[in-house]
Amino acid sequence: MLPEQETVVSKILPELFEVFRSELGFESFTPAQLISIKHFLAKKDVIVQAPTGSGKTIAYVLPTVQMLVSQKKTWTSNEIGALILLPTRELAQQVSQIVDAFAKPAGLAKFTMISGLKKIDEDIKNFKTHGGNILIATPGRLEAILGKFPDIKKQIKSLEVLVLDECDRFIDLGFQKSVTEILAVLPKQRRTGLFSATQAKEIEEMVKFGLRNPIHLKLTDTALKSSSATGKIEDGEEIPIAAPDSLTNYYAIVPADQKLSALVEFIRNKPDAKILVFFSSCACVEYFTNVLKHVLKKRNLFAIYGKKKFTREKQIESFRKTTKSVMFSTDVMARGIDIVDIDWVIQFDIPRQSSWFLHRSGRTARAGRQGESLLLLTPQQEAYVQFLENYEKVTLKKIKIPTVTALKAEDLRKKMIKLATNDRAYLLDGTRAFISFIKFYTKHDCKVVCSMKELDMVGHAHAYGLLRIPRLGETKDRDLSAFKRSDVDTSTIKFQDKAREKRRLEEREKKALELEAEATQGDEDEEQGDEAKEKPRKGKKRSAKEIKEEQAKKKRLNKEKAREHKELESDAKLLQKFKKGRLSKSELDNLV
Repeated sequence: MLPEQETVVSKILPELFEVFRSELGFESFTPAQLISIKHFLAKKDVIVQAPTGSGKTIAYVLPTVQMLVSQKKTWTSNEIGALILLPTRELAQQVSQIVDAFAKPAGLAKFTMISGLKKIDEDIKNFKTHGGNILIATPGRLEAILGKFPDIKKQIKSLEVLVLDECDRFIDLGFQKSVTEILAVLPKQRRTGLFSATQAKEIEEMVKFGLRNPIHLKLTDTALKSSSATGKIEDGEEIPIAAPDSLTNYYAIVPADQKLSALVEFIRNKPDAKILVFFSSCACVEYFTNVLKHVLKKRNLFAIYGKKKFTREKQIESFRKTTKSVMFSTDVMARGIDIVDIDWVIQFDIPRQSSWFLHRSGRTARAGRQGESLLLLTPQQEAYVQFLENYEKVTLKKIKIPTVTALKAEDLRKKMIKLATNDRAYLLDGTRAFISFIKFYTKHDCKVVCSMKELDMVGHAHAYGLLRIPRLGETKDRDLSAFKRSDVDTSTIKFQDKAREKRRLEEREKKALELEAEATQGDEDEEQGDEAKEKPRKGKKRSAKEIKEEQAKKKRLNKEKAREHKELESDAKLLQKFKKGRLSKSELDNLV
């Protein structure tokens, strides 16, 4: 055992080191764990910036548990000694398992407050009953509980340790308000640890009133490798964060209309690889997963999107257990994935925040394994590579996907169009996915080199297999003449799901009746307005028979107007088809 290992191990309680070795199965600490444990146990505040997969969870869980045990032998159930904040519930659940392993032999109880697991009132009830010395929470849920259960503010006054893991994401995901509310109720006299894979200056600013002379530990993979050899790590190393040496980042330039085909070809070219693919939105994940099930039939495909917790957990667990499988995900959903045997990460779209690039690619090359990532870019986006190198200190190597051709891309587009014409679900999902991609592209943080103005709108529409380009503010002034519009009348496309199709027809009928009623009401209002202008006639009143006849006449006129309206609509549609060349002049004359 290296001297640095021996020094740190000598300071750790035997029962905790036994958990590390026997229960978790580790032989030695990683350099990131060594330096974090060393300073945390010395009761120093730490800001640790280390590559993904460097063992940051144990780096703060083990010293946190030991500090609580050292503070006092017995903690009552209603005393909160440590708070660990995490950005996603999946990550919180994984951390909860590690905490449980160390807390039990130390006689401490943990409690997890995670959005989406249970109702807020149920969390409060369980916490009142069981309590917890180590609180693991997502910011939104804890903020909500603080508002509904004021007593917890008293219990949290005994806090000794605060940890924010992957703290850079608290800014990305808009948790500033929640984190600020939580920090306001915490005691200032505490130990604080901030952990992330990228710089987190904003979070440092937020918690600075609770940090006392923090030690900055910024470690590159080179520094970590050097420290592994010597057993020493220098404190406060100001080296920009970098991807692990075991990770190689690539990029490929493909035309927008060939982008999905490029993804398919790349996956086919890696038949034995476990692959994680990032898309820009949940709608894209859902749509492309359903489409590619018809294309990549020999691969196990999984997807995580939406808010159904059980489904997500089941998909993650299935992906974890299978080999040669492919998972489709968004940035937020994949945040909780800690699967060591992912071979490739593919970024189908650029990330919303450029700092997320490392978080994405860092899902591979974990625990010292080799890993590779691929970023798919269009020719208009090639400058993004230099942007990443300048601002995120990431170097990417250019590669080609040799089996990608325009012909294969066109064949794939035709397959997608066939799916959409046979089932309305694909038609709607494709449109929704395309809209979500366009909306995402207006919000990403690198508009300098990836602007909406330069986006190949038509090419992407082809890659999404659209029959029509939806009307959006972003498409309003664009030249879309190159788009291959389908001749299929989309209003005739049915859902394969009979229940959905029945609802669609009912809604369409209801809408038609509402439009007819509005037209009828408009005619009646107009007639009533004309009558109101006329001076009331003096003399004998109209008989009941005369009134009845007049009402019948109005009803007949309204029906005739409604029929004429429908005929005009029909003629207009025929005229549209004639203008588009789908009807000849003689056919139009016969139909009209």
